Amino acid sequence: MTARRIGRTGSTCVFALVLVLVAGCEGNKKAALTEEEIRQKTYAPLPAQPDEIIVYGEKIACDDVMASSLDEDDSGPSLKDRLEGRAKEVPLEQFMAEARPLIQQRLNRNIITRIVLSKRAQRELGTKADDTLDKMAEKELRRFIMEDYGGNGAEADAALQRRGLNRTTFKERRKRDFLAQYVIDSAYRRNRPVTLREIQAYYDKVKDQEFFREGSLQLRLIMLDVAKVQVTDPNEDRLHAARLLGADLRMRIEAGEDFGELAKQYSHDPLASQGGLLKPRNPDAFAPPYDVLAAKAKGMRIGQVAGPIDAPGRVFLMKVEARQDQGYQPLSEVQDRLRDEILRDRRRAALEELETEIRTQVANVDTSRFVDYCLERLYRLAH
Repeated sequence: MTARRIGRTGSTCVFALVLVLVAGCEGNKKAALTEEEIRQKTYAPLPAQPDEIIVYGEKIACDDVMASSLDEDDSGPSLKDRLEGRAKEVPLEQFMAEARPLIQQRLNRNIITRIVLSKRAQRELGTKADDTLDKMAEKELRRFIMEDYGGNGAEADAALQRRGLNRTTFKERRKRDFLAQYVIDSAYRRNRPVTLREIQAYYDKVKDQEFFREGSLQLRLIMLDVAKVQVTDPNEDRLHAARLLGADLRMRIEAGEDFGELAKQYSHDPLASQGGLLKPRNPDAFAPPYDVLAAKAKGMRIGQVAGPIDAPGRVFLMKVEARQDQGYQPLSEVQDRLRDEILRDRRRAALEELETEIRTQVANVDTSRFVDYCLERLYRLAH
């Protein structure tokens, strides 16, 4: 969809009506207007009072432009407060020279888009639009902290900082997303269903960055050090004795005894006091002699016990506590998340088109009279 189509309400009906009128009035006298000429005539900004400009069909007043705080950070003073303070300090001519660029800059930034969207959203949400948006944005921030970072506010803040955001600017960005969602979905019908083909294509695009999972294996061990196995006959083969002990322990485990408790009693491994439980690690990261265990575990299920297993100088019994094979998180597990991301991307793309249209309209409006009027009035009120 082009920026022209996203930039107007009911554009198809309006264009159809205009085309009929043009054809009926002009007859064969001259060629019909082009679509661009019709667009310019139909959506040209209406005449405005000195204290307002009309952008995208919405009246933008002086207070609208000055009310939003700098950099969309509600914790700071508004531009109006800053200008009122400066107006009390300098003559009018100096004040106008300093303040004009600030107002013009705001008219050229996305703040004007937010104003337009907010006014449109008020018709969708009612008079409590701002309160509703604040609550939605706060809820989204809590969800971000709790679901994405397990409630760890410090980690969430660090993640926001890496994106060039903080909690305030995160909420402001989400407000813009919500505004775009209300305005675009309701007025421009961008909420068509997401197809499975789109989801699959998006998954293939991002899976290497977002859904690749390293292999992980966690084992519980009983390690019998051959040199430490007790024998009654000095001539008895200690390796054979270790194997016999391992076989006996395996039968006791199969009979229902707890693997961890037996590890505490019989294992020579440093983690025996912890029931022989190893930390999860990549199967390829097991160093000798434990690498033979990782190889053995490849064909085992969680909870399954194996052994006795020979290794240089040792005999092992092992239990698979947890495992995750290397690979991609299945599409079925992330399908809903991807659908939401696709819809969000659509809305943001539509918002960019809308912002382009709004900037174009602002560029076609003579804002100098509006800016001077607003600043002169503010200067008078400050005195």
